[in-house]
Amino acid sequence: MIDSLIDRIWSNPRLSEAMEILERLWIAKSAGIEPSGPLVSIDRSRASRYVEAAAILACSSQTAQRLAAYRIATYVHELFAGTIDGLDAAVRAILVRLGNFPSVSTSTPIGNALSSSPWAIAQEEMVRRRGNEISIARKPLSLTDFQKALWDDLTSGTSIAISAPTSTGKSFILQAFISNAYASRPSFCACYVVPTRALISQVQADLKSSLADASVHDVEVITVPPEPDEQLPAKVVFVLTQERLQILLNNDPDRDVDFLVIDEAHSVQDGDRGILLQGVIDELVARKVNTQLLFASPTVSNLEVFGKMTGRADILPQSTNEATVSQNFIEVEVTGVKLGDVALYARDGENRSEVGKARLGQTLASRIDCLVHLSHRFGSEKQSIVYADGQADAEKIALQISTLRSGEDGHQAASEVLRDLSNLAKEAVHSKYVLAATVLNGVGFHYGNIPTILRSAIEEAFSAGHLRYLVCTSTLLAGVNMPAQNIFMHTPQRKKSTPLQSIDFWNLAGRAGRLRKEFQGNIYLLSYQEWKEQPLSGPRLSPIVPAMQQAIDLRGSDLAAVIDDTSTATISARAELDTAFVRLLSDYKSGRIALTLDRSYSSPSPASRQQIENALSVADKRITLPAKLLRLSPTISAHRQQDLHDRLASAMASGSRSAARNFIPGHPREGAAFDSYVKVLDLLHRTILPKANSEKQNRFFAVMLLKWMQGIPIPELIDDRDRFQKASINTHIRATLDLVEKELRFNYVRAFGCYNAILAHVFSDLDLSDLAASIPSLALYLEVGASDKTMISFVALGLSRMTAKRLNSLCPNKSLGVVDARNWLARQDLDFFGFSTHVRREIELVLIGLQR
Repeated sequence: MIDSLIDRIWSNPRLSEAMEILERLWIAKSAGIEPSGPLVSIDRSRASRYVEAAAILACSSQTAQRLAAYRIATYVHELFAGTIDGLDAAVRAILVRLGNFPSVSTSTPIGNALSSSPWAIAQEEMVRRRGNEISIARKPLSLTDFQKALWDDLTSGTSIAISAPTSTGKSFILQAFISNAYASRPSFCACYVVPTRALISQVQADLKSSLADASVHDVEVITVPPEPDEQLPAKVVFVLTQERLQILLNNDPDRDVDFLVIDEAHSVQDGDRGILLQGVIDELVARKVNTQLLFASPTVSNLEVFGKMTGRADILPQSTNEATVSQNFIEVEVTGVKLGDVALYARDGENRSEVGKARLGQTLASRIDCLVHLSHRFGSEKQSIVYADGQADAEKIALQISTLRSGEDGHQAASEVLRDLSNLAKEAVHSKYVLAATVLNGVGFHYGNIPTILRSAIEEAFSAGHLRYLVCTSTLLAGVNMPAQNIFMHTPQRKKSTPLQSIDFWNLAGRAGRLRKEFQGNIYLLSYQEWKEQPLSGPRLSPIVPAMQQAIDLRGSDLAAVIDDTSTATISARAELDTAFVRLLSDYKSGRIALTLDRSYSSPSPASRQQIENALSVADKRITLPAKLLRLSPTISAHRQQDLHDRLASAMASGSRSAARNFIPGHPREGAAFDSYVKVLDLLHRTILPKANSEKQNRFFAVMLLKWMQGIPIPELIDDRDRFQKASINTHIRATLDLVEKELRFNYVRAFGCYNAILAHVFSDLDLSDLAASIPSLALYLEVGASDKTMISFVALGLSRMTAKRLNSLCPNKSLGVVDARNWLARQDLDFFGFSTHVRREIELVLIGLQR
């Protein structure tokens, strides 16, 4: 009965006509323009009939029909609120039928409408809620249908691969599941792998809060891999990037986990980092074959790829296109450059319908002009995200929007929150950092190289509504949770000359619309006809191909050249292939090569397979390093590792203990550390990390490495650069932040990790294994930006490097582990130290988590 009624409504051409009219009216209202085009109004009687149709469509199991029900109901409510009797209760009933319980609280009238609902409707809601209700932290909570299905699968121990829009609430369920597991199981260990450092602090904070709500007080959330000799608490949950997880696996060969979350799992297709990610997953699965796995991605069509990639046939695909907030795609076409004439269109795939026109009175000649003035014109009433193609781009756009806002009539002075944020930008980066000026006008920017404490403060200020605009780079694609009502994009790029791909576009678009704050989000597509890639014309879901499979199956000949060491490609172009080579050779030496190749080819017996195996056979004879050693440096070419080994072995051929000691790099606190780094860098630049290798260059990097590991604040590093090179201060700021993230915390983390591993191996061959204990953990020190154990422990507790440095300078004991550092911190009187607002608050958040 209901199915035939749904079919009749769905096939009625008036339904699509109604949806188009409602969407255009809603967009025009949101943009603050007069609607134009045919059928630009509807009366209350027709609107009521549309809601009746939506109530029937809400009973459907088809995604498109359920989405139509949501959009019709919420459009009508926002266009006719207060003018149609019973509308609040009717829309509430539709949201409940859809299982979208979080959205009920978006509107106060809807949230209060249960008491005025007919008894039959109220009873239906109670039954529906009961079916989706679970207990989290001993409190009843009604989940969406997707969340309930996910929760049931997780609690049954199922391994899952999820594809779901950004706003489905999957992170909340994952964190609640982890907290409940620690509360109910005597032994449990979870590891949450995130794609970037930018996401670590957010996930750590959310997990701490979830654990505290569940009254779990004996679990540490660890974000920094411990040194080999450090004793961790009995119960820990790790939040790590794949690089940090690799260090953890190297330092703790016996570590396994019960539950492994791979957030933004589609990043397995991203070059050498994707291969590394697959490698650490495989290692953990090998250590514990029944590890429960969760792969989470936004828009992946071939979820079965994760089962094939890991060799786990038990991974259940779970996909949904339903989000708790819907999105409107608004094409903005510039029709008059000089006076800023624009036309707005509602976009649905390849089709568009006119919404209205506007004149800005501003020249719209360039991409920057469009992003600045159009976001200022159409985004000022609600919070907006503006997508920028890079760091300099983000700063320029933010500064111009900030200038426009400062010149507005009635512009108010900055709030205390924004003044504190401005002061933090000066403290964490530099007194002349442009962010310190823009935030005073409610405009921030966000990119990956910004120090943790500042980036977190920006995210918090935006989430709380203190910042009106946020200009973001591709960092936002890596799962950072900062939704806004409006998103503005103009010919977006992931990196220079590389258009934003479909999976990234839909990931970003999913951040339009804030759950419990609005029903709809707007994505403004500026000059859409000029985009090289037009994602609305294709499917939302995209297949992914793991980078390991790309290297083996799709670039077999190039890979064979790398294995033969005959490749003429640049270092950056073959980074992915070098990483694949290390994985393949270590598997070849371990007798696991057949299994790895089976998982990496799309066809059973490709012609290139024998070529790869033959090349590995030759390489195995040339490269004598054992598989276990090669795997310690999975992103460094096996040929380059062998070269480094041979040079070290030759230099220490005499077996002299004193000669061997000369190759141990100094601890950053030692007086001779600088000279030892210059010597090591000379060797590294000749072998595993090719650079120009001049004496001047080696000394420069030795200085920067030393200062970074000693915990020297970023403002001092910027001023040092400014004294020796002529450029604008903002150029120096970006260059220094870039140097820290891409060189010190990436290239040299890998290089020194490899150096230390091979040096220890050479010592073992020379019967000097005891010397290995004297090798400082430089890879860890560079990753964290600290070398005192106490400071590292503060960072592991969730404090930023800047705050950890302040506390480390006050703590007399520089050798505290995580537990002792936490206990010392809990005993301190913070009033005595005079910390700035954000530093103090960061410490208090850690302490609150401990006390709760």
